[in-house]
Amino acid sequence: MKAISSINLANFIIAGTEKAGTTSIFTYLSTHPSVCGSAVKETDFFRNLYTGDPKKDTTNYASYFERCSPEIPILMEASPGYLGSGAEVAARIHALVPETKLLFILRNPIDRIYSSFNFHVGKLNLDPDLSFEEYIDKCIAYDSGQETPAELSIKEWYLKIISFGRYVDYLKYYYQLFPENQIKIMFFEDMTQDIDGFMRELCQFLEISPDYFNGYDFRRINVTYESKLKWLHKIAVYFNAKSERFLRQRPELKQFIVSLYKKINQAREGYNEISDESRDRLKQYYLPSIVALQTLIRTKNIPWNI
Repeated sequence: MKAISSINLANFIIAGTEKAGTTSIFTYLSTHPSVCGSAVKETDFFRNLYTGDPKKDTTNYASYFERCSPEIPILMEASPGYLGSGAEVAARIHALVPETKLLFILRNPIDRIYSSFNFHVGKLNLDPDLSFEEYIDKCIAYDSGQETPAELSIKEWYLKIISFGRYVDYLKYYYQLFPENQIKIMFFEDMTQDIDGFMRELCQFLEISPDYFNGYDFRRINVTYESKLKWLHKIAVYFNAKSERFLRQRPELKQFIVSLYKKINQAREGYNEISDESRDRLKQYYLPSIVALQTLIRTKNIPWNI
């Protein structure tokens, strides 16, 4: 076994947020010759596997980067759940890899929760008969402490998703522990409007050459879609999870399989527009946290028309 000091650990973590392009950015960067991605995109190590034992945690975390050559300067993982779990996770990351760089891709929180809802309905994590309005009712009932997950018949994680859009509540833990030059805040809206500029700026943060992405084919990854046959989709979700380590290292093969599966079982890509009533309701919920976010990250240039 290697000495702990020579074991590879991540020095770049895409730590949030869900449904903000983290899978796409991880996939693009994984092809860069100066970057090596973890064996699975979402290790979720600091949420689910961290023990507090430095030797054990170092060895276990390093197992995700065993295939990475010592000559590759950037070792990366992407676990968007780290943002919403910032109260615990920020300190754990700082304890094990205090010099790591952190990327948080933020998205208009209203669009993000609506995308998340449709994504999890599509993955059968939420009841397909549950309307978005009913889902928001349940999330707010949980968020306000009025009802428990058991009473609402939804797993706790999915009820917390509404609060995860109050980004400032969780980012503050990272800003308390990490110097600002190790934290990069970027926006999903900027990525969708100018992916070339987005990747160039990110490469500068990582101190790697952006020229690799000149003429790059930026295909969208992990796009939400509705399936025709729910039973077949349930099987596909299961096998996708089981084959993650194998397919993550073979992105072209994964893309071929996904394309073939969509031809067979995709009813349509995307989802209907959010209602004006739901948007107005969520605007009132998120507006105070957006104002506080602007102060925390010292910018008024947040590209959200909220």
